[in-house]
Amino acid sequence: MTDTWHELLHGRQWSSASTVWVEDGTEYSWAQVGRLAAAVEASVRAHGPARVVVIRSRHKLGCFAGQLGAWRAGCVAVADDHTLTDREFDRVRPDLTLTVSVGAHPSVEPAGRPARRPRPQPLPDDVVAVNHTSGSTGSRKAVAVSRGNLLALFACRDLDVPVPGRLTAGSFATPTYDGWWFDTWRTVAAGGRVVCLPHVNDDVFAWPGLARTYGIGRLLLPAAVLATVVEVLPEAVADIPWLFSGGEQFRVSTYRQARQAGLRPTFVNLYGPTEATFATHHHRLPEDLTARAVPIGRPLDGCRQVLRRPDDGPPDARELVVNGPFVCLGYLDDGVLTHRFRDEDGQPSYRTGDLVRADGDGNLVFAGRLDGQVKVNGMRVDTAALEQRVTALPRVRDCRVVQHERHTVAFVRTDPATLGDPATRSRIETVVQDFSSAIGISLVDRYPVRAGGKVDVPTLMDHYRTTDKAEET
Repeated sequence: MTDTWHELLHGRQWSSASTVWVEDGTEYSWAQVGRLAAAVEASVRAHGPARVVVIRSRHKLGCFAGQLGAWRAGCVAVADDHTLTDREFDRVRPDLTLTVSVGAHPSVEPAGRPARRPRPQPLPDDVVAVNHTSGSTGSRKAVAVSRGNLLALFACRDLDVPVPGRLTAGSFATPTYDGWWFDTWRTVAAGGRVVCLPHVNDDVFAWPGLARTYGIGRLLLPAAVLATVVEVLPEAVADIPWLFSGGEQFRVSTYRQARQAGLRPTFVNLYGPTEATFATHHHRLPEDLTARAVPIGRPLDGCRQVLRRPDDGPPDARELVVNGPFVCLGYLDDGVLTHRFRDEDGQPSYRTGDLVRADGDGNLVFAGRLDGQVKVNGMRVDTAALEQRVTALPRVRDCRVVQHERHTVAFVRTDPATLGDPATRSRIETVVQDFSSAIGISLVDRYPVRAGGKVDVPTLMDHYRTTDKAEET
């Protein structure tokens, strides 16, 4: 394991003149990236000693080369694309922050150092990085990622794709989320090339040209982003043979719309909590999908699962517990490992809080969350069941139930042509009122997404308060 890690960081590939990275129209060789990483390593050593280093850069390459340099210096490398808040800095408590600039004149500059104070306890030696959770249920948590976690991910055979020659992967994930390890480091560990794609809110129209020019063979997109691309510009991914989806539920409607648009890639649905490095389960979708829901599938090579009977919940559902080397070490706060993910025997284990059922083929299907029931006017509502019922209606593509302050709202994504159709709205209202007459309804043609690719819930609620709610009153 140590030799593999050492080869990744110090191997001869870093002197190669071939391209390893493409970003903003510029190609970077292994040697160029290696030199930038060497500058980061030198800066860490000059301003050290440091155990935790934050690498700040507005370019993905800056975060990537910064991680490489910090790892070479034996540090925990925390990437920050200028989105981490003061609270998130407090969770990791860096000893040093470096700003890495990329361009005609790349540079590495210290961006300040917090006042030093002894840590209550040292971080385990094998901690090398941090994942940040999405924060959908509160403030974002910092998850300690170990060297063994990443090496297990790199070795997972179920994530390999059969492309001719050298793999070129599209990169959409931001550096603070777990998809980053799949997009970038797993690709580079296999000797591949990374092509960074502009965000869909910036220039999705550049995607087809990049895909054709560089022969992108694999791309991971959050489910909400994939749904938007399939609807608005399916040709953006038409030349990519392997499309992976994760982060949120992959809807059957998205898959059917993709096939109707003439897209014929291999679709793979991925599932996994941030607390487990990257994905833990996968399901390759068949050519003809007849199921009502896309399964999350079976455990990836190297992962194990336990299905635990919940104390409260549907009698035929089980809570999914994931075990094995993909499970991270635990949560960080104030620079200390405050909670370890372990079972009673001390083995890596994480209770996801997600409920699943097994289908007729033995694949797991997402069935909601243990905390997925919300109270509406004192009555319990199963949001997963409501979303599934609404999504099964004609011309409905997705449904997200959101509870915020005094409002509970079903945001329903429909065919744009039916947004003002009273019959469509009436069918939706009938289903929603079966669960609770106090749940609001907002019909939208698409969901706004954040930089990480997940649905922007605050923006949805603002839309409801300023439009639908205003019309009701």
